[in-house]
Amino acid sequence: MDTDLSVIIPCLNEQDTLPTLLEDLKKQQGIRLELIIADGGSSDNTLNLINNFTQQSHLPVRVINSPKGRATQMNHGAKNAKTNDFLFLHADSRLKESNLLATALECISGFRCGFRDSGFRDTQNSDKLAGHFGLKFLRTNNDNPAAFYFYESKTRLNRLDSINGDQGLWISRDYFNSLNQFDESLSYMEDARLARKIFTTGTWITLPGYIHTSARRFEVEGLKERQILNSFLCNFDHIGLHEFFDLASDIYRTQSHTHKLILKPYLLMIHKIVFARGLLGACKIWYRTGAYVVENAWQLAYSLDCRNNQRNGFEPGEGSQKNLIAYEKWIAPIITLSPGKMITAVLTFLWFNYLLLTSPSEPKT
Repeated sequence: MDTDLSVIIPCLNEQDTLPTLLEDLKKQQGIRLELIIADGGSSDNTLNLINNFTQQSHLPVRVINSPKGRATQMNHGAKNAKTNDFLFLHADSRLKESNLLATALECISGFRCGFRDSGFRDTQNSDKLAGHFGLKFLRTNNDNPAAFYFYESKTRLNRLDSINGDQGLWISRDYFNSLNQFDESLSYMEDARLARKIFTTGTWITLPGYIHTSARRFEVEGLKERQILNSFLCNFDHIGLHEFFDLASDIYRTQSHTHKLILKPYLLMIHKIVFARGLLGACKIWYRTGAYVVENAWQLAYSLDCRNNQRNGFEPGEGSQKNLIAYEKWIAPIITLSPGKMITAVLTFLWFNYLLLTSPSEPKT
């Protein structure tokens, strides 16, 4: 029997999350799947649980041994896949709709055929599509409802820095290989770098339905603190300040993951890295950071739309975008000029130093 889709899941010690995802995949209807688990050397009970699932399930499941590293693991999985369509999923994802993948396959197939038939793209380029799902967070409390509504809404968009691996990546074999697969040169942000390549060479589409993912990290570490750290990660990857990541990993390992994230060590480390390059080098880094902030300033306008849409009872991603439309028409053309980037760089620098001065050094008790 032919297979429609290869689901590729990188894992490393995922005994608590992977079995639930496998059960969700077993319940998918109307689509023929092969499951590829790219294991980076699990030492817990993950492999035994996969073996038990394989014996009880009708789904073909293969475990591919790979060197550790999510990009490397996913690339190994893709090399062993048998189909022309790949879906990369994180092990802690949940697929709660039994027709989610069948509906997504129909959607992306329709886009491919539409591009060919309409002449919008030629046959060679009609496959340069990638799909992602919107996210719904699985939460244990109702704190920060407006913020979670905003982040869920943003995952329905097809914009730079709004798409990440948590949302799943649906892509054809040929297009994935033409993009040189996931970047294995660095051990982080492989999803963001591939997403940017797709933005410049092809077309992103939002697939119908949602992937559910745990909000535990935000709830434990603090939503604001986690998002500030994530913004640093995205910025420094974008501007190429790669030494930040090795040092940030060291800091992250020393912090207890059962308490709120402490930003102070990261801020001190950033300050040290930036000014180690001298005054001129520091100014260049802050200017490029300001340019990156300008590139993402649309999110402020979109957050106003989200607040109004939430009040009016719309589901995340639905409703008016009048503030975003107005921003892009009247404000974006101004602040994307060099003076706008310079002013934004100064404001970002001042915000950073305010954060540096006011952030606590220890968790609040």
